[in-house]
Amino acid sequence: MTGVQKIVNRLYLRGRCEVLLDGRGLDLMQAEESRRDYTFSIAKRNQTVNLTLCEGGETIEASTVLEVFGSRIVQILKTGEYDHLSDSAKNKVLEISNPITESMKQIVGLIKQELHRSDIRDDLIGNVSIEWSLDNDQWYPIPYGLTIHTWAYALGNMTEAHAEHLQELLSEDEEALVATSYVHQARNAESGRYQWIYATIAAELAIKEILGRIEPRLQVILSTLPSPPLDKLYGDVLQSVAGVRSGGLSKLRRGAEIRNKLLHSPRSAHVSPDEVNAYISFIDERIRWLLSLWRGRK
Repeated sequence: MTGVQKIVNRLYLRGRCEVLLDGRGLDLMQAEESRRDYTFSIAKRNQTVNLTLCEGGETIEASTVLEVFGSRIVQILKTGEYDHLSDSAKNKVLEISNPITESMKQIVGLIKQELHRSDIRDDLIGNVSIEWSLDNDQWYPIPYGLTIHTWAYALGNMTEAHAEHLQELLSEDEEALVATSYVHQARNAESGRYQWIYATIAAELAIKEILGRIEPRLQVILSTLPSPPLDKLYGDVLQSVAGVRSGGLSKLRRGAEIRNKLLHSPRSAHVSPDEVNAYISFIDERIRWLLSLWRGRK
């Protein structure tokens, strides 16, 4: 027999990244420390991505197997000269590797949100590397072009209960709220003025994100038209969409009023550190309540 062409029916992909943490290290309470790997899985674009939060929490590893892929993708991968590929070929490489990077970002975003980790930076991950293989034995790199300096501090407040909760969210393909990042910016800002402003932005983003998740048809209105006052969004608007009003409407109204003064006439407004901390905690609690409300309706 002459040479028989090997039939390729599986493409193995694996990735690794570092969790981007603030150089100041951990700044929140630490729960039970556990030195072990935590594993998760998520369905992404008709493929399952398996994720591992490695011991200590500095690194995320991910892997997936493609059973169906374009016949030309292996030819493209084997060239190894990614800088010289056409835009179409580069897009094919991105198409198969994006679920890996998206999944790693998604799990870190949820850790940031659910474990109150304001020390995790907003860009979430760095030093990403992705590799491919046809036999799950010999591996070749896919250049990602992302090299970011990181600080390696452990995610010490991961527990088995947290891991189970995160897996439930990943199984629902839940993304972290953008508002979460603003809560963390509020906690980390050095000025009480900016802490208050960031916290109020977080409150506004959170209610819009949740209203849009409950009723997707509202997204265009919420993103393009001027917003009603904050207490109206959490009150009348939420009542009409979800049948319930938030508590603390007067605090939300006052918080927005103080935010406007801090923005437009900062000399006329003063907030003490205790007031700022209490306000951030209140906004954080309202966002958690919104998340609980939305999850209960799914």
